[in-house]
Amino acid sequence: KNLTEAKAKDYNKQFKKLENEINVASQEIGKKWNSNPSKANLSYIWIAPYGDDYQKHEDELKNFENIMEIINGIYDRNKDSISLAYFGTEKGVAFLSDSKLVNKLREIGKFDHRERKWYVEAKNKKKNIWTEYIDVNTGDVTLSNSQPVFDKNDNFIGVVSLDLPLHTIKNDILDIKFEEKGYAIIVDRDGNIIVHPNYTAGNKKWNESFKEMNILNISGLASLYNEIKNGGQGIKKINISSSYYAAFYPLPEINGSLVFLLPENVITKSIYHIQSLLWFVAFILSAIVITISIFFSLGITKPVEKLKKATGEIAKGNLDYTVDISSKDEIGELANNFNEMVKKLQKIKKSLEESEKKYRDIFEYSQDAIYISTIDGKLLDINKAGEDLFGYSRDELLNMNVENLYANKEDREKFKKEISKRGFVRNYEVKLRKKDGKEIDCLLSTIMFKKGDKIIYQGIIKDITPIKEARKELDTYNSLLRHDIGNRLQIALASIELAREEKISDDIKGLIEKAFENLVAIKDLLMKLRMISIAYERNLKRIDLNNVISESIGYFKEIANEKGIKINYEEGDGIVLANDLLINIFSNIIENSIKHSGCKNIYIKTRKENGYYVVEIEDDGNGIPDEIRDKIFELGVKGKESNGSGLGLHLVKKIVEIYGGKVNLESGKEGTKFEIYLRKFHL
Repeated sequence: KNLTEAKAKDYNKQFKKLENEINVASQEIGKKWNSNPSKANLSYIWIAPYGDDYQKHEDELKNFENIMEIINGIYDRNKDSISLAYFGTEKGVAFLSDSKLVNKLREIGKFDHRERKWYVEAKNKKKNIWTEYIDVNTGDVTLSNSQPVFDKNDNFIGVVSLDLPLHTIKNDILDIKFEEKGYAIIVDRDGNIIVHPNYTAGNKKWNESFKEMNILNISGLASLYNEIKNGGQGIKKINISSSYYAAFYPLPEINGSLVFLLPENVITKSIYHIQSLLWFVAFILSAIVITISIFFSLGITKPVEKLKKATGEIAKGNLDYTVDISSKDEIGELANNFNEMVKKLQKIKKSLEESEKKYRDIFEYSQDAIYISTIDGKLLDINKAGEDLFGYSRDELLNMNVENLYANKEDREKFKKEISKRGFVRNYEVKLRKKDGKEIDCLLSTIMFKKGDKIIYQGIIKDITPIKEARKELDTYNSLLRHDIGNRLQIALASIELAREEKISDDIKGLIEKAFENLVAIKDLLMKLRMISIAYERNLKRIDLNNVISESIGYFKEIANEKGIKINYEEGDGIVLANDLLINIFSNIIENSIKHSGCKNIYIKTRKENGYYVVEIEDDGNGIPDEIRDKIFELGVKGKESNGSGLGLHLVKKIVEIYGGKVNLESGKEGTKFEIYLRKFHL
């Protein structure tokens, strides 16, 4: 087991190192993409699918020096273990660390990396992945580590990858031996055998014991399937034509496990040898003891009896017992050592008692409920706060299934699925039920661990019902206050409107205008506070995108005409997931263009992109000033000439993100374009 674990940890370390290499390369390519044009050496480039049409891809070929510097760096640092480093783009350009592969691909005739497993899975999953496939160049089974690459604007441009031929691992696992016996295999989470000493990738030959490629189809090995699938570790006795011991340890970096198989007779032979040796040693010791006892029995019987009695007392737990032997010989020295051992045991016992007391104090006096349960719902322990929380006695709780404490039993299964993903949950919200039937809102913070062959949950339950009720009451007061302030504000605005019509001095008129502007600003702030409140309710529904955009344009058509601004809208269709605040997103951006950009035209259109509808709002104005462009969506950021609160665009970004979308900004010295990504509505 230790041998298998050590080798598996070494593999995981190597896999992690290669994974880090690819992750760093992905970031570097994204940063340097289109940043430093250079001339391409076409002998290191393949254009999918037939290797030609270089002129069509001049825009990507100009990145040659930056890309090759990165992938050659990966290859040079890891050439003892990897066979190739490469970067393939979505447009079909492949940059390769080995020019010989380009010639090989020309012999093949047609090759499109965008159809390969490593590319497709990295693109679709949008994360670092390990994939297994047959290399077109060598015909070997190859592990590929791949990472999607995104440019500075978060646009997908391709996948960077490296190849780790499995024959390098295969040669390495041949070193795993016990007394020059046994062999190792690497198995993925689905049971597929990736590496085996008798396996060659080109013609896929197996020995008689491994005719199948999945352990589920192999008698004996099939019993390891669940352990390997769940990333377990240990030793198990199995039967493959004869008895074997299988030691297995997870390889999480490639989502697999290392399994070492050792014939049972090798182990039993070693055990028999040790047993024979022990019998011989025992015989010799017995002879020595008998001989010594003949000569020294009279002198050592009494001290030995004392030691024997002391040992019995210690075994009973009496750590205050000591041996009173004052002789200077070996027996006396043994007695002194025995007494020293007892003193150390006393200290250890005291330390354990103090530690246990601290734990029990925390457990018993915690204001929050602390519990320990099995995965199937049996409570093993719960503290006094847990009894108070649910209204049951401790005995009642320990004799019931925890799923009966859930308001909805289905939530227990959802909780189990969530904790199984990472082995813990933090502040997991769920409704529980007290003995009197009252439902309470709680947060669960729980860890999962294995004790023997059982899976155990240990965690804390925090009752947040009072907090939620207080928050609900606060929201009610907030709503009433906003309504009351809004009514009074309308009265004040109406009064000032009347006063503006009266004949008054310029000084008084200036004060009235200033008061009017500030009241309008207060009204705008109240509206934005209402928007924040509605946004966090997250009650999303089906919204017709075209209707909302048209309605928003209608609000500003008259004022735009007065300023000589034309709003151009290419009508499209689209149903998105949003709420009634969607119109405020478009209105805020259109209003900013009219008021602050100095534009003559505003262009609005929609398009579809990867499960989103993208609304583009672009003007031909002065652009956003350099000093605020990169932080325009931050709270309180606004232009020098603006009298606003700096909440508008911050709220736009916040609301869109609550919808599950995003907002991009493109602004230069001339013109500004916002791209609002909204999720498509699916039935």
